[in-house]
Amino acid sequence: MPMKPKKESFISEDTKKAVKAELAHMTGVVTVIAVLSDEQNKPFSEFCRKLLTELSALSDKIKPVFEPAGSAAAQKYGVTRTPTLLVQPDRYAIRFTGAPAGEEARTFLLAVLMVSAGKTILSEPSRQRLSELKDKRNIKVFVSPTCPYCPQQALLAVCTAIEQKDLISTEIIEIHENKDLAKQYNAFSVPQVFIDDNLVGLGLQPEEVFIEEILTAAPVKATAYAGEGTTEADLIIVGAGPAGLTAAIYAERSGLRTVVIEKSNIGGQVAITPVVENYPGFTRIGGKTLMDMMAQQAIQYAEIHEGEEVLDVEKKDDLFSLRTSRASYTAKALLLTTGAQSRKLGVPGEMEFQGRGVSYCASCDGYFFRDGKKVIVVGGGNTAATEALYLKNIGVDVTIVHRRDALRAELFLQESLTEQHVPVIWNTTVTEIRGEKFVTGVVLENTADKTRRELPVDGVFVAIGYVPINELATKLGVATDDEGYILVDKGHRTNVKGVYAAGDITGGFKQIVTAVGQASLAATTIFEDIASPYWKADTQAS
Repeated sequence: MPMKPKKESFISEDTKKAVKAELAHMTGVVTVIAVLSDEQNKPFSEFCRKLLTELSALSDKIKPVFEPAGSAAAQKYGVTRTPTLLVQPDRYAIRFTGAPAGEEARTFLLAVLMVSAGKTILSEPSRQRLSELKDKRNIKVFVSPTCPYCPQQALLAVCTAIEQKDLISTEIIEIHENKDLAKQYNAFSVPQVFIDDNLVGLGLQPEEVFIEEILTAAPVKATAYAGEGTTEADLIIVGAGPAGLTAAIYAERSGLRTVVIEKSNIGGQVAITPVVENYPGFTRIGGKTLMDMMAQQAIQYAEIHEGEEVLDVEKKDDLFSLRTSRASYTAKALLLTTGAQSRKLGVPGEMEFQGRGVSYCASCDGYFFRDGKKVIVVGGGNTAATEALYLKNIGVDVTIVHRRDALRAELFLQESLTEQHVPVIWNTTVTEIRGEKFVTGVVLENTADKTRRELPVDGVFVAIGYVPINELATKLGVATDDEGYILVDKGHRTNVKGVYAAGDITGGFKQIVTAVGQASLAATTIFEDIASPYWKADTQAS
């Protein structure tokens, strides 16, 4: 008798083990109503069916209910798009419009776990502030499955719908499956947050800011913590990219009480890099995956505060005082690993259409431009080449625009561009970005003869280098070079006693291995200086 072929699992065995361990913590049954269709977004409906079927096999606390489009249940909950997942809809107004794939799968799983427990990961101050809400709020968060910033923002929105179940409804919308809705809201970059259909946030927002936006239904800015109590540390590290995480490991292993403060998400620029080539130990690895591995190791040693921004810093005698959006800190030493951010083109239309066709992150926003939409990548270095290759591989019609007659990218990247038939417009700059509600074209200028022409495009991805994030350094009087990068000695000390810097903020080669090496050296220097302050020795000698 022939054996039946073994049915291939939708979820890998390793992932199953990890998910099953998490689902074992569920206390209450969670019903997920999945409204699916064989017509609209059929592959994504099938994804949702398989996902829920396998999750329910891993835990009897997950109860999927499959409903066709137009069913009584779909009408009851006002579902007009498929696939749509409703999480415990008899109690909460939480829906995922579009399949929770990629990065958003984590958001969905955490949403199920929190609904099961009836508890969220919001801080106690945020819970107390949110309890003051009196009016109903409808929250929409536009996301994509490859965006590393989206899960944290989506999760915050889900938390608020659990905390204020009678007042807040939350919808997580995947832009590729719902392009018409994304166009309606001009949401071409992610994450974007709308409260009562008003845009309040473009990009990942700190928890405290998001809560205030819910209360006011309008954009707000972060304010410094004004409460009582101060956290004492030996070392505060500002920035949780490769340098910050590495320094945290080495500092804690040296016996220094270390706190890492990151205003955005862990991983920095590397987290949004589609592929990292030849990092020691890995021939090829996703940037987000690499940073997740680093973070898991660093968390075993140091406190890492994600989504917390340092708003004020000053030095008093031999101590540094910092105020963030959540707390106050004092430390004996301060390590700046704030990195760098994308350089802007500085042309008309750039800021106007940011988030509406202008982007600085292909892995975040590229999904919207799949299925042959036409975009340009501006730049000629490794970042520009990597972004262009990523966009090409997900089905975007991409062209590179470079101001010179040769790329600066590494040879293997240039060869890949040729193999993938990615065209390059040489000796050309972008002088204007045009559009109405969203980008429709760019004006190009030939650098040789100064002739101009308009090129119709749907999107512009800017990859022309970086500028240092040096506001804190400036506030402390730290010396920088002409471009704003922090000047350090061989031990990564700055001109201000007790202030150190490592990684991209110091300029030079912007490589992960460089940042990691600098950070380990900086941490060692800090330990030695705290144990035996060089400035006191200098004073005694004189």
